[in-house]
Amino acid sequence: LVQRGQLSFTNGGWCMHDEATPFYLDMIDQTTLGHRFLNDTFGFAPKTGWQLDPFGHSATQAALLSAEVGIVGLFFGRIDYQDLADRIDHRAAEFVWRASPSLGASAEVFSGLTGSYQGNYGPPPGFLFDVVSSDAPVQDDPRLSDYNVKSRVDGFVAAAMDQANHTRGSNVMFTMGSDFLYENALEDFEPMDALMRYVNADGRVRVVYSTPEQYLAAKAGETEVSWPLKTDDFFPYADGAHMFWTGFFTSRPAFKRYVRETSAIYQVARQLRFFAGRSPGKRTAFALTSDPSLDTLADAMGVAQHHDAVSGTAKQHVTFD
Repeated sequence: LVQRGQLSFTNGGWCMHDEATPFYLDMIDQTTLGHRFLNDTFGFAPKTGWQLDPFGHSATQAALLSAEVGIVGLFFGRIDYQDLADRIDHRAAEFVWRASPSLGASAEVFSGLTGSYQGNYGPPPGFLFDVVSSDAPVQDDPRLSDYNVKSRVDGFVAAAMDQANHTRGSNVMFTMGSDFLYENALEDFEPMDALMRYVNADGRVRVVYSTPEQYLAAKAGETEVSWPLKTDDFFPYADGAHMFWTGFFTSRPAFKRYVRETSAIYQVARQLRFFAGRSPGKRTAFALTSDPSLDTLADAMGVAQHHDAVSGTAKQHVTFD
């Protein structure tokens, strides 16, 4: 499935880490852990960043953990509501992020907002097809009173055109899903299949199933487009007036301290394992071998960098876990 492109991976970290509260080495380590697993298991290296849910976004993510590690595009959902409104007004929902003043253009990455530019990462309003949603699927039997092919197609085309008016180029991405969905995939894919069939028959827009990597390839082909430039970070994050997400910078301080101290122990243990594996007098590269006790710590540290873990935003029973 992976070799045929039917199954793809984006981001590929051990988790979707927070970008404000972790130490940068911990961000690197958890990303490395996930990428190594994908490479060892599937021979796959992610080319796209998928930081949909962290509460603001750092220049470190854009430069050090995107452009400099082979990531060709970075997508995320949450930015300040005033910044979001300005980007929508100026067709700047997709842009080039040149996050490092010292590295300049050599560390820039194409970046885009998700969630139809609604400040999150779901589908366009009215098109969430899942057991938890009441949005109407396509009803294509004209004998029934709720026949709605035309209204559903018109609504979808209007959503596509509206989103296209807030970015540049001829391609837009709909993120068809959200948290805790696809528990019953038929509830999602059957309505999408029907909707795509009728939208494509209508002909005003063309819709296909895609992946972030395929979408980026399409955007890269739009060579005539001049993209806006971003040069700083996306902190602090506010999703409304007087609604700043800054408390998590210091919330659960004991847990934050625990993660940092454990990180220091982990770094020392890795170095000791490296030196223990070297042969005296030889300057050859050292291949890390599996160490179950250290790998268990690496797994735990990877999970702890999650945007609802070290950030301190998890519920108490999750933090206990």
